[in-house]
Amino acid sequence: MTTDPNPEKTEKRTVLPPWLENLEKYIVSAIPVSPNIISGVKLLLVFPMFVLALKQVGALPVHPYIVLMLFLFFGFLDYLDGTIARQKGLESAFGRFLDRATDYPLLLTVSVFCIEILPVQLLTVKLMLDLILIVLYIRGQDSTENRIQNAVNYTTLLALLAASQGWSPQFFTPESVIYLLWINIVFSGVIILYNFNILQKRFIADALSGGNLLCGVFSMMMAAQGRTEISLLFLMLGAAFDGFDGAAARKYGGTRWGVYSDDVADGVNYAIAPGVALYFALPAPDGYAVGIFYSLFTVSRLVFFTLNKEYGDPNYFCGVPSTVGAIVALCSLILFREHPVLIGLMTGVACIQMVSFDTHYRHLGRALASNRRVIYGMPVMIVFLFAGHFLLGKEVPAAVILGASLVYGFLPTVTHFVRLVSAKN
Repeated sequence: MTTDPNPEKTEKRTVLPPWLENLEKYIVSAIPVSPNIISGVKLLLVFPMFVLALKQVGALPVHPYIVLMLFLFFGFLDYLDGTIARQKGLESAFGRFLDRATDYPLLLTVSVFCIEILPVQLLTVKLMLDLILIVLYIRGQDSTENRIQNAVNYTTLLALLAASQGWSPQFFTPESVIYLLWINIVFSGVIILYNFNILQKRFIADALSGGNLLCGVFSMMMAAQGRTEISLLFLMLGAAFDGFDGAAARKYGGTRWGVYSDDVADGVNYAIAPGVALYFALPAPDGYAVGIFYSLFTVSRLVFFTLNKEYGDPNYFCGVPSTVGAIVALCSLILFREHPVLIGLMTGVACIQMVSFDTHYRHLGRALASNRRVIYGMPVMIVFLFAGHFLLGKEVPAAVILGASLVYGFLPTVTHFVRLVSAKN
């Protein structure tokens, strides 16, 4: 196999943390197989078994766990062939083609089985954009966001698979999958425009803010339908876009409208969307009052943060971030839907902490950036949260997320109190 014709691309790859790099080296040394053989196994063995196990075909014993395990095994092999090619310097145009040629049939098959439940036009756009991305990948024009792109694509693919097989219909509704498809399409479109030099680097942050705004709109729509858990999912996905747009602005620069687009997106996702959820979840007039109350407090917190951004410590927030406040509000709706008093209490706690400007909270994004081990462990945490949802119900991951948010919110106050007591003693 020939080496990669674009060695400069290899040099620009993201540097992995030592523990993950050592793990990948160990995997490569333990599996002395060409990455092309692994791609062939995906296409000729795993993919046919996956298709035969789908309920629409039914040639194998139909069981959700069989299909899911084959899907996860396919994804593991996809990760493995890329890792071996990268570690051994075996990347080539043919290897890139074979890698993506084995992935596309899976997407095409799942999309075909979604035709009756999802808009054909939307599925067609998704397939066309992925074809363009395949061509760019084969030409060696994959962007530095390739890992993020793969994560978004596999998340969308899992949602399509779940919708086609009727898994957890209360979670993977046609509406939620359609919204996720739109986010995937927007993200893919940004990557394509960037690689064709149509989208300048300084517009990347604005495009990511647009993704955050889109998540906020979808979060509101899900909340209006009483799907608070889906609303929470889109809120957290928007928070990821929010983190990426800040990193992109620091790395590539931004436009003069960048600050405003970021603020508008934050206002929709963290202030208006949870307020809408509270309005629809609580009986009138309590829902109206609590929803407006929460939204006003959150907007006030966002305005304060914007006006004092130049004077504050970038590693700390004054008051709890609006992201955490929104998470507390939505998680309380999931856990205490039959107890409006507890919802009001949790919402009040979130509002007070957001406007406690004398209390400093560690910037989670920058703290995580300095601890890559936590970042690369996040997919494992997400898998456990989804597993808890499917096996034990939506209350389990909501309780975990709410507990972590409350610990973060009360930690500075408790720490300060302990210091005062220790000083007196």
